[in-house]
Amino acid sequence: HVCTAPRKPPTYNTITNFPSTHSKLPPNTPFQMPCIQFSTALVSFLNPIIISTILLATEGYILVYFVGLIFSISPLYALFGAKSEAVIYRAYFIGVVCTIGIFTTYYTNHTQLGIYLIGLSFFHISEYLLTALYKPDKLSNDSFLLNHSTAYHAALALSLFEYLVEYVNIGEDKFRWNFLGILGGALMVSGDLFRKVAMATAADNFDHIVQTEKMAGHQLVTHGVYGISRHPSYMGWFYWSIGSQILLCNPICVVGYAYASWTFFNERIEEEECYLLRFFGDQYLEYKKNVGIGIPFIKGYQISPEFLQFRREVNGEID
Repeated sequence: HVCTAPRKPPTYNTITNFPSTHSKLPPNTPFQMPCIQFSTALVSFLNPIIISTILLATEGYILVYFVGLIFSISPLYALFGAKSEAVIYRAYFIGVVCTIGIFTTYYTNHTQLGIYLIGLSFFHISEYLLTALYKPDKLSNDSFLLNHSTAYHAALALSLFEYLVEYVNIGEDKFRWNFLGILGGALMVSGDLFRKVAMATAADNFDHIVQTEKMAGHQLVTHGVYGISRHPSYMGWFYWSIGSQILLCNPICVVGYAYASWTFFNERIEEEECYLLRFFGDQYLEYKKNVGIGIPFIKGYQISPEFLQFRREVNGEID
């Protein structure tokens, strides 16, 4: 079974499997500097969080907080300039989501919903920050992974809809199994951490876009978390997504997210491994033989025994 993928198919977004709208920032501009990109996103993200922390510490009014949010954007423009506008808006929005999670956790009895919003915000901001650190030449507004697809946004909306509908109808009984919230939170945190460690381990070998041609300096990473899973970033995202719905005690979305994530990554990994076999040949075959994927029942690109027999004969392993 020989890999027959086309030479130059369209590139796809890592999460959505839709053609990417990836567009690099203009070259040779000050904003292209990784430290500026990183700082802009981090400060914009932390700005609303710091305001909310001060408000909580001083027991201020929520209305004062939202007024503060409106006026706190101006200093960011003054600090980073107009070229940073798109990054400021996105990072600031993620920070606002995080602060809503903080308020929800602190002021209401919807602790699990608050933790979910905080985890969701950290997932997106850390995608951009790590890309800025390890892959600055590929950094773009898409690196926040906010523009996944309509399907991604619908999935987020459905999870919140199920949460609210079930809470309205059954109230606190929705959370009667407290251990599920703990399990979901642990899966969410560990899954995202595993993905971020994978991004840092792969460094400039990692990309949000599936590579269809081997770039200069591209190496096969097999150490660290890549010794546990051939696709640790996919594995981490898979368990992060399921954990988020277990945390919310959403039984319907747990099943839906598990099915959708498994289906996507099953197809995604098979496609990606086709290119990896082309790039690295026997090196990847050996790696594939020794290291699994970590997502149940996903085996990756399957090579027929006849083809493996043929390769061994060509390589002189069989007389």
